[in-house]
Amino acid sequence: MMKKLFALIALSGAFALPAAAQMSPAQTNLDQGAARMEARNARGGQLAPVSPEQATANALKRCANLPAMYKADCEARVKGQGQVSGSVIGGGLVKETVTTMPQSELDAMMKSHQPMAVPAPRN
Repeated sequence: MMKKLFALIALSGAFALPAAAQMSPAQTNLDQGAARMEARNARGGQLAPVSPEQATANALKRCANLPAMYKADCEARVKGQGQVSGSVIGGGLVKETVTTMPQSELDAMMKSHQPMAVPAPRN
């Protein structure tokens, strides 16, 4: 009798797990906008394929909005220059470039540099 009860409990648990994995946005700890975005992004099969050339162009567009002091290094990393460490499985790739310049040039850039503003979260 005990073996049958244990088997029944184990079997019912196996059916409950897939249902729990398919939570609606209201059942998650994400805000509604973020949950909808995650659900939309999870539908990857509905997205149009992007060529490697288009992916590079998109990455360079993201560099275009950076302040001048960061833009050149960003573009260099997109084009494959610099050092790469880490792994996708390990949490991400770290791409690093080093720019050497005279101290006077760096001081002038730092004086004209405005800190980047981080957008406030939308509620």
